[in-house]
Amino acid sequence: MSQTLFLVISAVGLVAAVGTILARNLVHAALYLIGFFFIIACQFVLLEAEFLAAIQVLVYIGAVAILLMFGIMLTRNIQGDDTTTVSPGWTMPALVAGLGLFLMLGFGINNHVGLKDRADWSATVNRPSIVTREKETPSPRAVAINNMGLAVGYEMMTRFVVPFEVAGLLLTAALVGAIALAHREGDDEPARLGAQATGLHGLTEPSPSNVQAEPSGSRSEPLSSPSK
Repeated sequence: MSQTLFLVISAVGLVAAVGTILARNLVHAALYLIGFFFIIACQFVLLEAEFLAAIQVLVYIGAVAILLMFGIMLTRNIQGDDTTTVSPGWTMPALVAGLGLFLMLGFGINNHVGLKDRADWSATVNRPSIVTREKETPSPRAVAINNMGLAVGYEMMTRFVVPFEVAGLLLTAALVGAIALAHREGDDEPARLGAQATGLHGLTEPSPSNVQAEPSGSRSEPLSSPSK
């Protein structure tokens, strides 16, 4: 039953991936991509990795895909010829590369022989029994399966705390840089608009700095007309 579900879900995911590549409308491509992300979450559920499935839905579908949708809808002229057309010369190399990757993955999965210091792949995917007998100490892997979120959080805050903090600092720096760039563009906008307004009205309205006060008692004489 699980193999049948795996084949069906994989076929649907393959259709979604091909639709993402071949869709001419960027909105349709983004929708196909959301469907592909959901298929990946379903695969995690089949592997009994519910925590990863939830993270897949929250991060990729709830954040990345929705952000991509808003970016497409709010960006002007994104569906022009320069952004949607692909050179025909890249079609055959892309097909050859995809076929080579498919054959390499198929060979690696079917010939899952362990290395010298590692066990076979088939031995590593055997899941231990979740239900244990009374007064029996469960294995660390069984505890991790029963408490997936707790196990991931413990590993993230102990063994991988340094990469976790570094990633947080990098994301914070990127966010601060984006805010600084947006703030700088916002400060330059009134000056640019003021320069444009001055250029448009400078011929009709004199600038206050160019107006000079005339001395008291002086009177401008009219220009004499040329003699006939």
